[in-house]
Amino acid sequence: MTKKELIRKAAIQIFREKGYSGTTLRDISREAGVSVSTVSYYYGSKENMYKTLFPEDMAQQEPKRREQIENAAIRLFALKGYSDVSIRDIGKEAGVNSAAISYYFGGKRELYSAILQKGSALLVDFVEQAAHGDHTPMEIMEMYSRFFYRLMKEHPYILRIFSWEMIHPTDVFASIGKERFAMVLVVLRGALTEGIEEGCFRKDLKPTEVCISWAGMVAYYYLMNEIKKRFSVKEEITEDSYMHQAFDVLMNGIKNKEIG
Repeated sequence: MTKKELIRKAAIQIFREKGYSGTTLRDISREAGVSVSTVSYYYGSKENMYKTLFPEDMAQQEPKRREQIENAAIRLFALKGYSDVSIRDIGKEAGVNSAAISYYFGGKRELYSAILQKGSALLVDFVEQAAHGDHTPMEIMEMYSRFFYRLMKEHPYILRIFSWEMIHPTDVFASIGKERFAMVLVVLRGALTEGIEEGCFRKDLKPTEVCISWAGMVAYYYLMNEIKKRFSVKEEITEDSYMHQAFDVLMNGIKNKEIG
């Protein structure tokens, strides 16, 4: 047998015995009686080798592996921010090697970009819902509150990444999310302006500043622990409670009290 054939035979045997995760290139090289560098020469990474030897199995695993990496990255980016997360960190969190991340996404920037694309698509959903039908200004504001509440419940890490971007903006976000956030601003500003003209909102409001204030109130939740430390607050504050209170404060602040 040639060296490549020996490696192939050894790899198939060990992958079947130990599975993908339990197999290393060193295991294969030892079984084939060659060096690890020889295995890499013929097949590259473990990922590429498995794809070559078990193409059907790899095709079935690919969506799951991609999702596994993406979910791990979302958690880390949400908790630590973009700049403090490395490919090695993501690989460790996802239980894969760095080569797998490069294979599926290219690199950290591309992975972060994919996450922002998915997350900011949720903003488009809100804009489309607000544009569909004849909604009153109050209904649009309430719809926005429900949107954030749903985002907090279903995609809490995405919301936290958005909050990181408000405090520590990246150029990756600027090329993806900026336009979509601008669309949201247009919708909310339009609703506030219409509400002022109709008299249901206070006439002295400045719509753009109200929108920015509301976005800041949402982002502020993720600074909660540090703020609580500064003021020695021991009371537990839940996301539900905070979001309801923030929206209540906002709506009571913008309503025209003269019409009840």
